[in-house]
Amino acid sequence: MILTVTMNPSIDTSYQLNHLAVDDVNRVVAHKTAGGKGLNVSRVLRQLDAEVLATGLLGGHMGEFLADRMDDDGIQHSFTTIAGESRVCIAVLHDGNQTEFLEAGPCISEGELDIFTAHFRELVARDDCDCVTLSGSLPKGVPADYYALLVHLAQAAEKPVLLDTSGAALTEALAAPVKPTLIKPNLSEINALLTTSFTPDEVAELQAALASDARFADIAWVVVTMGGAGAVAFIKDQAYRVQVPAIPAVNATGSGDSTVAGFAYAIAQGMACEDVLRWGMTCGKLNAMDPQTGHLVLERFDEVFSGIEVVTL
Repeated sequence: MILTVTMNPSIDTSYQLNHLAVDDVNRVVAHKTAGGKGLNVSRVLRQLDAEVLATGLLGGHMGEFLADRMDDDGIQHSFTTIAGESRVCIAVLHDGNQTEFLEAGPCISEGELDIFTAHFRELVARDDCDCVTLSGSLPKGVPADYYALLVHLAQAAEKPVLLDTSGAALTEALAAPVKPTLIKPNLSEINALLTTSFTPDEVAELQAALASDARFADIAWVVVTMGGAGAVAFIKDQAYRVQVPAIPAVNATGSGDSTVAGFAYAIAQGMACEDVLRWGMTCGKLNAMDPQTGHLVLERFDEVFSGIEVVTL
C-alpha cells in the first residue's frame, strides 16, 4: 500500500471559456475534482491499479464533498477532521491562458495537528505500508518544518518517503537531520535553492553544485525535472539523464504529481533505478497528454514508456 499525504486538499474547479469577458457575466460549466497534489498522486496510483490510502486534513461541507469525490474515484481514505472548511481552487482556461484563483485554506489548530500526527504515525507503521508520498503546500497554522517531522516518522518506520513541496517547507526538510528518500524539484526550484541559473544543458555543473551542498548529501534520489527537456537524476553516487519523447502536451497541470505517482509505484514494487525513472517520467508525460488533471492516457503507456531514454552519465 502507498500512503499519500495531502495536508491542504482542495476542490479543484475548472471553467473552460473561449474568451474571458472581464467585468461582465461569463456562463460556464464547472468540472470539479478532489484536488491537492497528494490527491492527484492518489488518483494516478489508482489508474495504475496500485493499492493506495490517502490521508491528510479535511473539514466542513467542502471536506465532505472531497471525501465523496474520492469515493467516486475509488480512492481509499482516512483523513483527520478539522473545524475549518477545506478550500476551493479555481482555474479559468481562456484565450489560450490559464488564470487561477487559489484559496489559502483553513487555519489548523495545534490540537488538530497533534491528532493527525498520531494518526500518521499509526498509518506509516502498518505492515502493508510500502511507501509514503508527501505532496503540496502546508495550510495556515502548520509550521514550516512539519514535513521534516513526517519524514522522520516515515524513516523511523523504515518506509521510503517521497517529498514534493517547495518554499519554506522544502528548505526546512533539507535542513533537518533525517532526509527524505526522494525529492523532485523542477529546474526553477533547484536553481532557487542553489541560487544558480543552470539550464538543461548544464548537467555537470548542476551535479557539482549538488555534490558540494551538504543539504543534499543524505538524499538517495534527487530528481530534477525539466519539462520537455526530460530530467536529470542523481541517485546515490550515480547520475542519469532522462529524455522523453516529443509528444505534444494538452494539459501539463498535474504532470509533476503524476511523475511522483510513477516513482512511488515503481519504488514500492522494488524496481531498478532506471525503471523507476522510466515509470515516473512516463506517468508525467501521459498526464500532459490528457486534458484532465491527474489522469493518464493509459492506452499510450507502452508507446511513451518505450520512448523514454535513460542514459548513465
